Amino acid sequence: MHRLADRKSEDRRLANRKLWDIAGVDGLEVTQLIFGQKVSYLAPFHSIEVTLKRQNCSILRLCEKNFRISYSGPLDQIVTPLQRRAWIKQYDWLHTLFLPTEQLSTLVKIATVRPPHRLESLPNNQAVPACLGDTPVLIWRHCVAAKPTIELHFSRQSVDNILKQLEHLSLSTY
Repeated sequence: MHRLADRKSEDRRLANRKLWDIAGVDGLEVTQLIFGQKVSYLAPFHSIEVTLKRQNCSILRLCEKNFRISYSGPLDQIVTPLQRRAWIKQYDWLHTLFLPTEQLSTLVKIATVRPPHRLESLPNNQAVPACLGDTPVLIWRHCVAAKPTIELHFSRQSVDNILKQLEHLSLSTY
């Protein structure tokens, strides 16, 4: 029973997180204004954990001026008043699935990653673009509320396909 209660608590904590993408000509500038200069030092597919308005927040740099932020608050209400040439979006087609980090070694068996990216021994605060079968997926290892997690981002259309592949390998999600 205790394990079930822990699982439900974990599900609620992770379900509150939303994915926000910030991009545009001023995407880097906007991200720096909100989170500080440290985001400019991130290489693509690297991330940091910060606190914004007393809530945990994960920032993943996708490319030079594009960032994906995992945050439970209304980030659009912070970005919009800045009036910069950047946009902020939540994609209704994007799905998130969380896995315990212990299952990374099993995930390596079914994911295809192209060089120079590597999934084996993926360090914390890094992501890799990959495919699970024919399905593109972003695999991001980072902390959510100080707990190491593997976060998968993929199309909502692919949920059944991804779950079948994970089930086949006896991977459990949060």
